Amino acid sequence: MTENVSGHVRGPKTGDELIQDAMHELPYGIYVIGSARGDRPNAMIADWVMQVSFSPRLVALAFERDSTNLANIRANNALTINLLDDDSMELARAFVQPTSGAKVQGRSDEAAAVEHDKLAGVDYRRDSRGCPILDDALVWIEGQAEQFIEVGDHVIVVASVLDGAVQGSSDPLTSVITGWSYSG
Repeated sequence: MTENVSGHVRGPKTGDELIQDAMHELPYGIYVIGSARGDRPNAMIADWVMQVSFSPRLVALAFERDSTNLANIRANNALTINLLDDDSMELARAFVQPTSGAKVQGRSDEAAAVEHDKLAGVDYRRDSRGCPILDDALVWIEGQAEQFIEVGDHVIVVASVLDGAVQGSSDPLTSVITGWSYSG
């Protein structure tokens, strides 16, 4: 028997709950993915990012289908990946909120109407295609989207690496440090 948050006792976990618990244990880096549409840069927090090829250098990123960043990347094939360092919790929090308040179900009409500028107050520069590179990122990478693959409830973007640099010497911020989970 297990006790839930409200103190109620319930039966043993189901197979799906056990799988979800196991998936929550997979560690992920905490990245800020940058995009731009026209003259407007945007950024979002992400953790499903990985290198998938040496030659050519390719990375893959997973986006929810209704992501503002995904729409921007589909429009111009440009993106940046900013890996945060282990001292960047406050910076990471700036990017957790979706751009459109309406994306979170159950919000009031007033809260749903809010458009969040997640880059407000954040120090960054823009790459040649307008995507943000965070001044405080541990690592940054510029990418050119090459493929959009519909998988399950997400879209995987495979991007070629155009440029990048290490800007710090700390350890990366990970889901182990934040305690955040976007999995299951």
